[in-house]
Amino acid sequence: MNCNEICDKLSLYIDNELSDEEMHQMEEHLKSCGNCQEELKEYRDLISVLKSLPEEEPPEGYCERLHKKLLENSTQKTEKAASKIKSINRFKWVKYGSIAAALILVFIVGNMNNLGINNLGKAKTESSYDADESPAENKFAEPQMAAPEEAPEMGNGNQNMDEIRGESEIYSLNDSVMITSLKAEREIKIIKTGTISAQTEDYDIFLDDLTMKLSSLGGFLESNNTEVYQVYDDNKLMYGSIRIRVPQESFYELVDYLENTVEVRRKNINETDATKEYYEKDNKVKNLEVQEQHLRELFEKANTVEEMLLIENELRRVRTEIDALNISLSDINDRAAMSTINLEIEEVMTASLTLKSKDSVWERSKNGFINTVNSMIRALGNFVVNVISSSPILIPFIIVCIVGFFKIKKYWKKKMP
Repeated sequence: MNCNEICDKLSLYIDNELSDEEMHQMEEHLKSCGNCQEELKEYRDLISVLKSLPEEEPPEGYCERLHKKLLENSTQKTEKAASKIKSINRFKWVKYGSIAAALILVFIVGNMNNLGINNLGKAKTESSYDADESPAENKFAEPQMAAPEEAPEMGNGNQNMDEIRGESEIYSLNDSVMITSLKAEREIKIIKTGTISAQTEDYDIFLDDLTMKLSSLGGFLESNNTEVYQVYDDNKLMYGSIRIRVPQESFYELVDYLENTVEVRRKNINETDATKEYYEKDNKVKNLEVQEQHLRELFEKANTVEEMLLIENELRRVRTEIDALNISLSDINDRAAMSTINLEIEEVMTASLTLKSKDSVWERSKNGFINTVNSMIRALGNFVVNVISSSPILIPFIIVCIVGFFKIKKYWKKKMP
């Protein structure tokens, strides 16, 4: 142990609250450290001075006042707890009563619908259904909701997140039942998409004409990836991957235009009904907005920082979910309003049926003679180039061979008699 650790544990050492090992380490250190011994002596002197001080009697009537104050605080806490229990019980009655009323309302509406269906003929039912569900309208009838009971008071930091979430979801449950049971006419959300693979003889002209046609229909090219995929002599054949956005009502007009303008090799058309998905998400957004409003009301009545933080976290979660659903709704609206066509277009050459005349014997002989002379000239030129390029190696090799030849010749002359 160092001196700082010893000083921090002096009070525990004096009160014999250290372990045996720590006591041993303290004593070993105190034997060798004068500063720590001095510090320990000051602690003990201070304790002895405090123990020697006489006990003071409390002021007259202090105990009675303290006892009375404690009784008052206990009474206030008991009353507050009883008030909280009462408000919770009242809230439970409101909760179960609201759920029961909502279920009764749904039951009555369902029976009325069944009665109406039994009284009307099938043909009349289908015609009225088609007449009622007009795609030009996109509304929900405003439900008439009774004012909710006053929310219970916030506790003193003991209410957890599950209770807060439960309170807000109960309000949204009552509202959602009424919203979904009073639906008005809906706008049908049909998403049209197409994939077309085609060929054209002039890519640039086709692209210019397509741009003008889209401009007249109110559409546009969302993306255009063009590349050269083949080259014949001096002709570059282009390939394009084009993404087209066009208003839904002009979708089939553009498909017909493409079929009449280019040679379509492959076509795939899809229509997806996203009405149910759209209005399910729209209902969920409305319910979450009601839940968010009730959470904000609870936040205003929060009494402690802990309650505020819990409600703020729940508000953040609800707001994030609302934003995600709104993005999804916006995407469905966009795809339903503007259809998409993925076009793959490649440029092809026109087949030529012109027959070329064959050369005469004299022309072929002349061309053969010229080709032979040219081959000889190219061969001679290649030989000269090879000799000159290899001269740094060839010249020393020739010199060595000449010197060796004369050496051998001289040697054989000496050997001969």
